[in-house]
Amino acid sequence: MGRVMRKYIRLYIWILVFLSVVTLVVSKVLAEEWSYKDDRSSPEALIESYYYAINHRYYAQAYSYLINPPADFNQWKEGYGDTKSVKVKFGATSPDPGAGQIYWALPVALLAKKTDGKTVVYSGCYVIHMINPGMQGDPPYKHMGIFRVSLKETNQPFEEAVPKLCK
Repeated sequence: MGRVMRKYIRLYIWILVFLSVVTLVVSKVLAEEWSYKDDRSSPEALIESYYYAINHRYYAQAYSYLINPPADFNQWKEGYGDTKSVKVKFGATSPDPGAGQIYWALPVALLAKKTDGKTVVYSGCYVIHMINPGMQGDPPYKHMGIFRVSLKETNQPFEEAVPKLCK
């Protein structure tokens, strides 16, 4: 009886070791598939983070970058329903500070790949807003965000579609 019991104990230990290894491998694979980006350190980084969230279907995160978001989140989200991915190209911008408020007019070109395989190029501007961090003494802290968007579909190639200036 003792020898049989030892065999079962060894078998049980090997099963535990095997399951532990499988769990570690699966956890590592799942962790490597997951990614996150939330960078609000510059207007360009903010827009890159916005489209990173769109490209990964993190719609709630993308929606949080909008200072005055549409009231209906689901309708806004459905607007990206046929979007597979978006690539962004930037023009030059500089801050326009005044009375504790900082605005940037950021020229952009977007290359949107649709779920049907077609691509669409958009050209326009993002207006980015931030309250001067030195003026924010009490919580909640208000992050840099997307204040206004003006985009139009264009026939220009993506590489040439960034406007020179925002109007």
